[in-house]
Amino acid sequence: MKTSAKIENVHVSPRKAGLVCALIRGKKVSQALTILQHCPQKTARVLEKLLSSAIANATNNHSMNGDRLYVYSCVANTGRTIKRAMPRAKGSSNMIRKRHSHLVIVLSDNANEKQMELRAIKAKIAKKAKKPAKPATKPAAKPEAKPSVKPEIKKESK
Repeated sequence: MKTSAKIENVHVSPRKAGLVCALIRGKKVSQALTILQHCPQKTARVLEKLLSSAIANATNNHSMNGDRLYVYSCVANTGRTIKRAMPRAKGSSNMIRKRHSHLVIVLSDNANEKQMELRAIKAKIAKKAKKPAKPATKPAAKPEAKPSVKPEIKKESK
């Protein structure tokens, strides 16, 4: 069974947040909390609170065992972007984008759940590959074109 927690409009770019998400993806909850506590990034503090919230959701709302939980997925999606202008030389300006992200953590108590989903996807792909393809119709052969012969023009010399 899966449970999730999300937080929106965190003032961290999704690219930087995705790096921290990659550190904890697929880990046990206890390992993930330890990693986030020792990680120096700003996103780590936010993800630590979000992970604690997801654990509380799993144990209280869905009565899942907290010892068996692991991070099924952790994603940083693009949020709103605030645009500002920075004055530059000769009256021009550059755009500054202050990016935000939406963070989502999904926890699961079945360690084999992801592997089972991957097997199901592979089975679907294999099933599609086994279907006989429609025979390709070959285009009719074109008649051979006769080579064009250009008459030679002789120049008179004076």
